[in-house]
Amino acid sequence: MYTTTERESMMVALHGEVCNRTVACKILSCSASSLRTMLEDGRIEPACGGRMVDVRSIARYIASPAEHDAEARKRKYMLRNNVEMVV
Repeated sequence: MYTTTERESMMVALHGEVCNRTVACKILSCSASSLRTMLEDGRIEPACGGRMVDVRSIARYIASPAEHDAEARKRKYMLRNNVEMVV
């Protein structure tokens, strides 16, 4: 297994610091609507005003998708229910 830093370095060497949404979908094996949702809820970070996707954030997501998904669910719950903290 690779450490997060090693994975980030390899992906940046392969794709650059940012990639377009089509490439991000291919890297993540997801649809454009899934990628849009991931960008909106913070699992993946946008770049260049939202036109591009930060490759390092993709690498971090790939390294621990369950953790990122759980955090996104917490943020969504907090926004929907107008609460400040979820335990």
